[in-house]
Order: sequence, then C-alpha cells, then structure tokens
Amino acid sequence: MEHEDTSRLDPQLVEALGSLPYGLYFLGVGSRENPHGMLVSWVSQVSGDPPMLMAAVRHNRGTLQALRERGAFSLNLLPAGDSDLVRLLARPAAGRLEGVALEQGPLGLPVLVGGLGALCCQVIETFQPGDHVLLVGQVAGTLWRGNGEVYTAGQAGHAYLGLR
Repeated sequence: MEHEDTSRLDPQLVEALGSLPYGLYFLGVGSRENPHGMLVSWVSQVSGDPPMLMAAVRHNRGTLQALRERGAFSLNLLPAGDSDLVRLLARPAAGRLEGVALEQGPLGLPVLVGGLGALCCQVIETFQPGDHVLLVGQVAGTLWRGNGEVYTAGQAGHAYLGLR
C-alpha cells in the first residue's frame, strides 16, 4: 500500500494519529455479479439497539457512487495475518477484485469468501463533516464464520491518516 505524504503536518500529530488503533476492513457494495468495494479502517459501532456502524469514506472515492445508489454495504472483517488478501484489496479500483473469491451475503451484498465474516448494513444516514463522508448503517444481516482476530492497520505497516 502506498504511504501518504505527511510532510505538511506536525510530526507529533502524525505520530499520535498513527497510534490510534484501527482494524482493516473491506467495505463491499453492489452485488456478487457487479461488486465494488475498498479497504477502510475508520469504522466504529455507534449503537447497540439497534446495532449500527459508522464507516468513513474519503469524498473522492469511486465507491461512493455505488454506495449512494445501493444504500447498503457489507463490512467484511479480514483475518489477521492475511497479507496476501490485503494486498489484493489494496490494488487500484479497476482490478481490485480480480482473483478475489466473493459470495452473496445478506441483503444480496458481496461478501469475501476468505473473510472472517461480514456485517451487512442499510445506510440510514450520511453526512460530510470534512473530507470524508460518514456512513451510518443499521446492521440488517450478518454472516459469521467463527472466531479469529481481525487484521489491524498496524499489521499493514502504517495507519491511514486520510490525506489522499
């Protein structure tokens, strides 16, 4: 994965932001036949009843159009240590999903066969407080394959700071 240019930021800020712990996930949209998606790390549970998640997507990502059209996404949990899968999913959008096994998950969304599972969400709200669009999704279906640790941004060797 390509590193961000942090030269215009205070080095202490870069260090502090880079120390925030994040998982690394694949946000899938579309369908199994016409899948789209991207790696995301800024994700959090924001409600327990009903269960809701928030995911941040940079405003200039092509996946946003598919998200707006579909109104739903799958948040795929990647298995810790699977750097090969992460490398595939970090490729440019045009070839990102070539050779990646997908199946149809809840809500008809694409789900990674090699993932730990996925939380499939209906988007109930979006807003843009800065350079990222925040998607609030209510969990409407789950596909869970069992136990395992989630791949973290730290395992990828760097944290996403949202600069590109």
